[in-house]
Amino acid sequence: MVILVRTSALVAAMPVLGSPNLPAVVKAAIALILALVLWPVVDLGGLQAPTTLMGFLPLVVGETLIGVILGLSARLLLTSLQIMGQMAGFQMGFAVANVIDPMSGMQISVLGQFVYLVGILVFLAVGGHHMFIRALADSFTLVPPGSFGLSQGLFQQMMGLAANMFYLAVRIGAPIIGALLFTSVIMGILAKTVPQMNILIVGFPLKITVGLVMLAATITVLVPVMAKVFKNLGAVLTGLLKAM
Repeated sequence: MVILVRTSALVAAMPVLGSPNLPAVVKAAIALILALVLWPVVDLGGLQAPTTLMGFLPLVVGETLIGVILGLSARLLLTSLQIMGQMAGFQMGFAVANVIDPMSGMQISVLGQFVYLVGILVFLAVGGHHMFIRALADSFTLVPPGSFGLSQGLFQQMMGLAANMFYLAVRIGAPIIGALLFTSVIMGILAKTVPQMNILIVGFPLKITVGLVMLAATITVLVPVMAKVFKNLGAVLTGLLKAM
């Protein structure tokens, strides 16, 4: 039961498997299979099994937080792509055409959804889901059941991941956002020098064209950058476990 609680929390929080589109029965089956696979190899000899329901409750809360924290670390990296697409999409005029993200159920721009799906494919291509399974198996050695505790090091690492989320968003989206800003400056100059031109009608298709061209040009850079970030995910997960 202890192994199943931690496994279920990780499955519910990690990307792809934690999607609301995935039926709850499938998630429960995946968590149960992982728990049964880990059961023979996980050493729980040092665990003092609680004898009452109130004694079991803190153990469940701690195991749930471990799985949620591990899953949240990857979601923060993928959220950086959504932020990048949101900023670029707003500059392109896509803010009026938002769609529902099936992973989070929130409204994001069309461009943000596209980049986010590319990030999911990169995450799966580099074996990000395998890193989570390995981290789950290692977590029972690094953080034995019942020993979870919030620490200053864990807080600093989570804040570092949150800061890195905005850093990645600006780093990846800088070429597109910069080109769109330069386009806006040019249109502003044209509006002053050629007042007969209807900048509003000309500006929308021009900015969309510039944005899509820059996205096509930077996608070859975006994929290797995200692949490198996801390949370092194993070290990030291990660092979080050691800080607990």
